[in-house]
Amino acid sequence: MMISITSGKGGVGKTSLVVNLCLALAPEYRILLVDADLGLANVDIMLSLAPRVTLRHILLEGLPMSKAVVYSGYGFDVLPAASGVAELVQPDSDMKEILELGLKSLAEKYDLVFFDTGAGIGHVVLWFNCLAEHIVVVFTPEPTSLTDAYALIKVLYRDYGRQNFLLLANQATEKEGEQYFSHLERVLQHYLGLSPHYLGAIPRDQKLEKSIRQQKPLLVSDPESKAAQALNQIARRLKRLLF
Repeated sequence: MMISITSGKGGVGKTSLVVNLCLALAPEYRILLVDADLGLANVDIMLSLAPRVTLRHILLEGLPMSKAVVYSGYGFDVLPAASGVAELVQPDSDMKEILELGLKSLAEKYDLVFFDTGAGIGHVVLWFNCLAEHIVVVFTPEPTSLTDAYALIKVLYRDYGRQNFLLLANQATEKEGEQYFSHLERVLQHYLGLSPHYLGAIPRDQKLEKSIRQQKPLLVSDPESKAAQALNQIARRLKRLLF
């Protein structure tokens, strides 16, 4: 099963979120985390990895995709992308065909494949979201984040017919998350006829920010923190929705 973690606005904390979700689910499922921000990779940085082979070598040099898969050290595998490679920012049709075939082949070996996409409504972001069966849209309690989340969902629904949306509030209290989700839900139902699921909220936590600087998942560095507890709860909700 392929799941995208995406957002309309950048800087909402997608990568740290998906890394910790993979860690929370890893004891029960075989998981592959794909860095789907092809030209500006950061999953490897977040996990303090130094991959020798990345999607750059797959798409530009023709190596098999399986050669790029590395172990995260935390119970799940990672397919790293490249950083600062302009050719990958707008992959051509041949590259996308290689990606799709390779990812679908790899997915057969895993229970869950997560895409950590870039932000916005660019072509590559939309392409990865369309490849996924479920789309998790991350937002923060800021007007621009909410507006951009709605714009992303609207494009994916209107132009690509996608409907399986899960919403997740980051850097928000439980009350804030529920409040802003309710607002987004009303707008989506009114204008698009969509009824998204709500996964919950992750509070702003200095321990999470510290874990990012340390390049270590929060569930390892401080598993009793408020943000870690929220992440575990969201992982349980996601599991119930998917299975």
